[in-house]
Amino acid sequence: MNVIYREDLIVRIGELAEQTGMTRDAIRFYERISLIKPERGQEGRHGYRRYDVSVVRRLGLIKQAKALGFSLGEIQELLDAWANHTFRPEQKRAVIADKIVVIDRKISELQELSRELKLALASIRDECQQTG
Repeated sequence: MNVIYREDLIVRIGELAEQTGMTRDAIRFYERISLIKPERGQEGRHGYRRYDVSVVRRLGLIKQAKALGFSLGEIQELLDAWANHTFRPEQKRAVIADKIVVIDRKISELQELSRELKLALASIRDECQQTG
């Protein structure tokens, strides 16, 4: 996906969705929970939502963080700390290290579940061979 970063870029929601690969509904949801904030345009009597390059970048960060397994609450905290310039390097390392622990735990749980399912599958095969 090619995302254009021009400092003067102001787009409407459809263009933003196209550029980021997100749906309009997802973008509106992120607005409702205050992860992003649109500008209100003066175009038309309803005042269309308009987004500048900072929102395009922010949505890119949200997308990356979600792909890494961060919850929306965690993403909000990270974005707030980033915006307020209160996110020190040691805090960044701690957040990432904590997420690695969570991911490793999930991997172990999934591996255990996989072993259990393989045993269940093997026992079903054995039953089929005995009755077949």
